[in-house]
Amino acid sequence: MKRIVLERCELVEHASDAVQALRAPGRSRFEGGDDIAVELMRECRTALLDHDGEHRIKADDLYVVDYAKPLQIIRSRHCSSGIVLSRRQVMEAMGEDLSSLAGRRIATRGMASILRQHLKSTMDEAPYMSEAERVVATTAAAEMALAILQSTRVGACDAEQFVDGFHVAASRLIDRHCGDPDLTPDRVASGLGCSRASLYRVFARRGEGVAEAIWSARIERAWRLLTSPEGAGLRISDVAMLCGFRELPTFTRMFKRRYGATPRDTRQRSRLLD
Repeated sequence: MKRIVLERCELVEHASDAVQALRAPGRSRFEGGDDIAVELMRECRTALLDHDGEHRIKADDLYVVDYAKPLQIIRSRHCSSGIVLSRRQVMEAMGEDLSSLAGRRIATRGMASILRQHLKSTMDEAPYMSEAERVVATTAAAEMALAILQSTRVGACDAEQFVDGFHVAASRLIDRHCGDPDLTPDRVASGLGCSRASLYRVFARRGEGVAEAIWSARIERAWRLLTSPEGAGLRISDVAMLCGFRELPTFTRMFKRRYGATPRDTRQRSRLLD
């Protein structure tokens, strides 16, 4: 069992051999009522969740557990991660009626896809993080989960209500797709399920721009390729293309502006240091 515990939320990861789990009587860690969790089944061959009906759970499924309701889950050898939220937080995001949450499976795309990766990487890297970094990562996971739950109720979510979570999610989406030359702020907003204006305001509150974040991610990916064994066999033009640049002169100019050296000089210097 791994846990990162904050005042209003916690990240939990559990791994074990085959096990049958029941809701603990009177479970209520957070003030205001029984908690609600958004859980990710990281690894599992078979799992059956009895929670407002029977639900077959498979690896990579993201689903909701409402600890105010009866619960039984039977799992083979498994590993699961989750963000546990206070009921009050969820009600603030969704309203008073949470009756339909138990056992709900969450969609696979958009913000949910980012949350999956965030839960995995946070729990994997937690031992190497500072306390402050764990707080940031856990808070972002909570805000992403709340935004997802809010969107299931009203079809959209308020990005500015969950600024930290949206900024982390947007940054992860940009890093994942920056090699696509057609990635634009509009596509980032669409991928997260928010408006373009809301996305711009989230970045503006940090003194950043969305388009600038996309270009920065492309340049940083190029630097990693040029200075690592992964990109050793690639031509400079190949690196530019893989990082979302259609024109080599534009890539060279922007790279030099960022790092003070051309891509070719950067690669040569890296090889000399090796």
